[in-house]
Amino acid sequence: MLVPVLRRVTEKYDVFIERAMPVQGSLYVKQGDTVEPFDHIGDCIYAQRSTYLPQKFSPKGFKKNGQFYYANMELGSHGKEKIMSQYDGYLFKNTQDRFEFGEAERKYPLLSGVWGVVDKVIEKSSVLIKAPVKDICLPVCSSKFFAGELIVFPNPSSILEKFYLDQFSAQSADGKIVYVGNHVNMVLLQQAVKSGWGGVLAGSTDRETYAYAKANNITLGVFTGFGEVATPEDIYQLLNLISNRYVFFYGEKNLLRIPTPPTQESDEVEKAKKYVPLKPMKKGANVIVLDRQFFGEVGVVDRVLEFSIFVKFPDSQKTVEVKIPNLLTLE
Repeated sequence: MLVPVLRRVTEKYDVFIERAMPVQGSLYVKQGDTVEPFDHIGDCIYAQRSTYLPQKFSPKGFKKNGQFYYANMELGSHGKEKIMSQYDGYLFKNTQDRFEFGEAERKYPLLSGVWGVVDKVIEKSSVLIKAPVKDICLPVCSSKFFAGELIVFPNPSSILEKFYLDQFSAQSADGKIVYVGNHVNMVLLQQAVKSGWGGVLAGSTDRETYAYAKANNITLGVFTGFGEVATPEDIYQLLNLISNRYVFFYGEKNLLRIPTPPTQESDEVEKAKKYVPLKPMKKGANVIVLDRQFFGEVGVVDRVLEFSIFVKFPDSQKTVEVKIPNLLTLE
């Protein structure tokens, strides 16, 4: 019996990654240069952020369009809620008669983000880098692109989850993508957006939260699917190893791309190239189940019949019958 293979983590050794500036600026590398993730390869002058304020927002001390406010100053209020500035910027009323707070222009540094070799330079604009990476499959994600530092929370209880949120929000998470644990719900996602996070990763989510992320252009990706499903242990361990590393979220490709240091291990390179899309199902194989009741759960094959397979889950001693084709072999 042949079953499709899902390679959750794929190693690649010759991926081209473009690092581009939002506006024209200066670049400091040339073709053939070797770079590392936090190398400063360029910069430009740019206002990166802009915030639309609520419809009934009432400004404080507003005398002219384009008035300057320092970070952490009171912009005004919405009902009884005070609204503070998150960064230095200018408050103005736009053409739709709505208040908007735009960041003041500042120097925007462009980091390499990867270990690699510069393949091509587009003057004053972008750099193409050839680099080794690990791609993690995201079965459910919003169709966004995002690049930034990855922060990894433990897989927390609800008490710990609030603690980490409060602590991390206080330290500012602008420009970072955060793994929040086994599950992300609407409350957690809205708190992340309010705190200015660049994106959210989790083991699973619900359809309502996913729909909200898509409708509001929020970067969201999960490693299993819908429901209360834990992050696979091998994925969580990998994320732990690369916390604080620069990563790339490709929503349209359903993957999280992790830059890796160059390796001389030729066996690993050969293994990465040998991907077989179908494999015979055998006892002891790791599988991910796609049945509604156990969707996204990972188990071990206990026995194989002609049209179904019995799977044992780690937290249970009983086996569950899964009909073909409602499962995938994991690599």
